[in-house]
Amino acid sequence: MNPTLFILLEAAKPPAEENIKIGEILAPILSGLAFTLSAAAFIFTVIIQLKERKRNLRQTLSTSLSDIARINVDVSKLKNEVEDGDAGVIKMLKSYNAQRGTLASNADFLIKENEKLITDSDCQLMAFTYDDLGDTRKAKEYWQQAIDRSDTPAQKHLHQRDYAAFLYSNNEEKEGRDLFEASLNGRLNETDNELRYLSETYLIWAKLERNFDDQGEFDRLMDRAKEQCHKIKHKGKQKEMGRLIEQTINPPIKKEKQGSEKE
Repeated sequence: MNPTLFILLEAAKPPAEENIKIGEILAPILSGLAFTLSAAAFIFTVIIQLKERKRNLRQTLSTSLSDIARINVDVSKLKNEVEDGDAGVIKMLKSYNAQRGTLASNADFLIKENEKLITDSDCQLMAFTYDDLGDTRKAKEYWQQAIDRSDTPAQKHLHQRDYAAFLYSNNEEKEGRDLFEASLNGRLNETDNELRYLSETYLIWAKLERNFDDQGEFDRLMDRAKEQCHKIKHKGKQKEMGRLIEQTINPPIKKEKQGSEKE
């Protein structure tokens, strides 16, 4: 019995002749109170354990995602710094991909365990990783989740355009075009940052159309990119965006690497 209840009952004890009757009345009440207190304590313990479990899941997931992101950066550097066909590089890439595959599988399992814990950024990272690993189905799944979990129109716009670019890379141009259109029809504010997003999106889309030999669509989209760029009020940001547009229209000529020749 709860000590406090016991003391109160002792203090309010009636005359001896009434003890039996009152005891019979109070017995089920006290039993019910004891059960209620016990149940409340159990529920409180369960809630604490669930919160702790969620916290541990999030920590484990964050660790896996951080490791994936680090390997993604290493792979990107490796691809950019060495020449294709190098046997040593191919071996290193296979090793990296094996690590990423294991980490991605673990992260995917944790995400499915409790989807309420993940963010749109988590899904974006998973989409990029599965794309690089060649798992198109999983990449699509996570791109859509990134879009669905976006908290703001700007975030949704960025995820939609990245997903659209992914679709182009998989020769799904029609679906990609539809998604680019959807991203550009989002309710973005005309702040400098969001105007830059729009200009960048037209620029990214234009590059992809040029890769598919559609010069007319490229020109149309570049004109739209310029329109959004001219709306940017901050002169420094406008100039920087204008420079990117100019580089897209007139790409700089890349200098070929010259190897040393033995005489």
